[in-house]
Amino acid sequence: MTPAPVLAPAAPAPDAPALEDVQAIRRLAPVQPRTMVEQAAEAVVAAAARGAFLPGDRLVEAEIARDLGISRVPVREALRLLESQGIVVSTPYKGMRLMQVTNKMVAELMRTRAALEALALREMLGAGPVPASRLAPARRAALRYEAAMASDDAAAIVAADEAFHAELCRTSGNAVLVGIWLGLARQLSVVWGLGHDVRAKPRIADEHRAILDSLARGDAAGAQRALDSHLAWHEEFDFEGLVEKRRGSRRR
Repeated sequence: MTPAPVLAPAAPAPDAPALEDVQAIRRLAPVQPRTMVEQAAEAVVAAAARGAFLPGDRLVEAEIARDLGISRVPVREALRLLESQGIVVSTPYKGMRLMQVTNKMVAELMRTRAALEALALREMLGAGPVPASRLAPARRAALRYEAAMASDDAAAIVAADEAFHAELCRTSGNAVLVGIWLGLARQLSVVWGLGHDVRAKPRIADEHRAILDSLARGDAAGAQRALDSHLAWHEEFDFEGLVEKRRGSRRR
């Protein structure tokens, strides 16, 4: 699993930024690549999406480190990160466990997610039809979902669906909304991992396109109907029953 020669200073150009502006720029921390901790956290979530970990399963730091081929330190930090995001629960004398998934919890999570995405639609359509240039990242994400459909990798399918909805929220331009949505994303990944095969994937792809096409036309009501239809799949689904069924199958 997965896992600059020193030059003499040039004379400033006529339009060079003021010294204080340059110093402000230099105070920004350099952008860092994804850390091993983040990669380990993503690996745990992907394993949950594939069903390798079921809700309530104990997450053993040493075993995860062994499987990932890394030391226990980044795994320990990754589990703490996931705990802060509600994916992992630490219980005295019982260690770290993957979050529990109940029908009530899913209903609450999905209502919150639906409200955020509905707000994203309203923010996008505030000035009328959404230009093609603004929708381009979400359309690319929709195409990546269609490509992922051909695989048997539940984690890849779940990640592609998550990426589409993340881009939908980013297109709103509301950074606060995006931050809140991303705070729920990994919990959604665990839920989607349980239910990703409940509905036909070509239908999901069609619903992605329907949302985007309505936004391109400036059809607020149509976009909301398409979103409501797309998100309603969980309402009649028994997540608790599925978890128990999978746990029972694993024991046999």
